[in-house]
Amino acid sequence: MSGWIGFNTAVSGLLASQRNLYTTYHNISNSATKGYSRQKNTQEARSALSIPGVGFLGTGTDVTDVTRVRNSYLDFKYWGERAPMGEWEIKESTLTEIQEIFNEPSDSAIRQNLDDFFKALETLSTSPSDDSYRELVQKEAMALTSYMNSTAEKLYDAQKELNSQVSTKIKQINDLASRIRGLNEEIYKVEIDGRTANDLRDSRDLLVDELSKIVDINTTEVNGKFRVDIGGSTLVDHITNNKLKYPPNLKDNPHNPKEKLNLVQWENGKDVKLEGGELKALLEVRDENGENNTYRGITYYMDRLDDFAQVFTRKMNEIHSSGYTLDGETDIFMFTIDGRPTSDFTDLDDLVGQVKAYNISLSAELIGDLDKIAVSDSPINDEKENNKNLLELIAARDDTTFFNDTVPQGTPDDFMKSVLSTLAVDGDQAKRMKTNQKVIIQGIERRRESESGVSLDEEVTNMVKFQHSYNAAARMITTIDNIYDVTINRLGLVGR
Repeated sequence: MSGWIGFNTAVSGLLASQRNLYTTYHNISNSATKGYSRQKNTQEARSALSIPGVGFLGTGTDVTDVTRVRNSYLDFKYWGERAPMGEWEIKESTLTEIQEIFNEPSDSAIRQNLDDFFKALETLSTSPSDDSYRELVQKEAMALTSYMNSTAEKLYDAQKELNSQVSTKIKQINDLASRIRGLNEEIYKVEIDGRTANDLRDSRDLLVDELSKIVDINTTEVNGKFRVDIGGSTLVDHITNNKLKYPPNLKDNPHNPKEKLNLVQWENGKDVKLEGGELKALLEVRDENGENNTYRGITYYMDRLDDFAQVFTRKMNEIHSSGYTLDGETDIFMFTIDGRPTSDFTDLDDLVGQVKAYNISLSAELIGDLDKIAVSDSPINDEKENNKNLLELIAARDDTTFFNDTVPQGTPDDFMKSVLSTLAVDGDQAKRMKTNQKVIIQGIERRRESESGVSLDEEVTNMVKFQHSYNAAARMITTIDNIYDVTINRLGLVGR
């Protein structure tokens, strides 16, 4: 009987070595597979056999399980840090885009356009009746309003693009939730008899990795049933999942940044509570205007540009309409909307109430007739070189009360300088937060990789070790076979 014990022991060693080699080959094959966790076999000694007069005799080994080398705490940390990473990446890229739209400092930026406009007024003040100087004022005024128009349109376009990205992210969330639900079902079926679905679990964790960057999530697993929550509401509950609604596209005429865009909702109409991630960042940079300690997104910079257009229109028109043209006319606006004449508006308040950065323009009178520039403070026609009203327009450039009912305040240049400084500060903060978060993520990734990643050097070492073990077990079987051959076939031949 002991001979058969030895044979079974050798066979168990052979099979265990073979299974260890299979796992090693699997690890090597997936060394470059994204999300793959190194696997190892759990090997246990068989129960020893009690032999009277001898003691306990070992009976070999069994491979009882194949497990993933995975640290659930590191997964928890990784998923928790991915959401802030995604959030600051979106904010940093969007603020960079806004900076590119304003294009400061440059020869075509708003502060340069303001400077050129007031310089043109100063040039005209030296010879108020000179048509070439009047044409220069007209040209620079149109360049200033054109810049504001195009900048506003670019901001609106950026907002619409963000809305498209929100829709894309929601589709991704719903798709990932559906795929996680499907994997939950497969994993549960495989593991119901006690086995571990290692590769399926890797696939699911990879999907959760992707999801955790889009939204801040919380995961739990109880009795093999995996759950994913967003803001305290269930996205995936084992083999069921909920869906998020797609937001509608912006209206054809989106020039109303004050109007709150639609928030993301569950299919039952309940608002989704977002605490981090790319989706939260997209909504904030698309909608928030800095009021009540909210984030300063595109809407904030739209509002500031509109504030500038409205106050600039009011103050410049107050001065210009009090002056007189070369023909002795008065009450003519310098700036209106969409190139319309002064007569289209009942009064200055009516005009200012309609002014936005996207529609401000030089008035129709000044576009069509250079003589309509009101440089004089007198209706007397022979005072063509009277530049007193023009000097008031020029003085507005340094008027520290120009913007006195807005935030920021000061001169026109002070206003825009403050807005652009705020943008630079917000952009720098986003870059710092993104960099800091990246360092944290990289640290966790290194720890994950050190535990779960495949080391080819280690696997080759294991392969050599298991090959030697396999060969030794095979030699043992050969040796036992020789013993049986001698015992059964050769003993007792002498003397026959």
